[in-house]
Amino acid sequence: MSTEPAPDLTVIVPCYREGPTLPESLRRVTDWLERRGLPWELLLIDDASPDGTRALADAFVAAHPELPLRTAHHAVNTGRGGAVADGLRLARGRLAGFLDIDLEISEQAIGPCLDALEAGADLVVGRRRYVLAAHSLGRHVLSRGYARLVAALLGTRLHDTESGCKWFRRAAIVPLLDRVADRGWFFDTEICVRAERAGLAVAEVPVDFVRRFDKPSTVRPLRDSLVYLLALLRFRARLARGG
Repeated sequence: MSTEPAPDLTVIVPCYREGPTLPESLRRVTDWLERRGLPWELLLIDDASPDGTRALADAFVAAHPELPLRTAHHAVNTGRGGAVADGLRLARGRLAGFLDIDLEISEQAIGPCLDALEAGADLVVGRRRYVLAAHSLGRHVLSRGYARLVAALLGTRLHDTESGCKWFRRAAIVPLLDRVADRGWFFDTEICVRAERAGLAVAEVPVDFVRRFDKPSTVRPLRDSLVYLLALLRFRARLARGG
């Protein structure tokens, strides 16, 4: 067991098929954390990537022994929710959160989210403000449509439960993890709604979202819309049963 004092902040980086962009993104995040000046650690969770992501993560850690970096590797792919949940359980920080490492939401967004936690929130969601271009308009429309559907079916007051930028007061959120059934992308919506219903203080902070076109999108509009609708209906039914 480590005898080092626990950090204030754990940054969880769920990784799946991140490829050659990973080292540069990690450098940007760790540079920002060093400038912030609070005790931190960064925890890389490789979700059984079939490409070279695991080797890149391990190489970055080995190349920076002066930084508080850790890795964990899944033997089988669980989905982002599983990676984030495992990261929250492994984290040592009083505060913990995750940022999609493609950095379509910049590392600069971490600061105002942490400020909101320190001001009293238990969960902070980075609410995406889309920097629109013609070829990213469809993603924006889908995101806004999903938010309206979540509000209608689940009664949440949040506007962007699926944002890949979420930060937690760890002592408040870890007790809820065992109640979250979904370990894929729907984890984000489920943890937000369960936090609200548990009476936690939930806040949203506006953050800029700039779509990257140098990496392939995993979004499939028709397929994903159906998957999310079914997940919403199943979750609403569980809530109605008290689950």
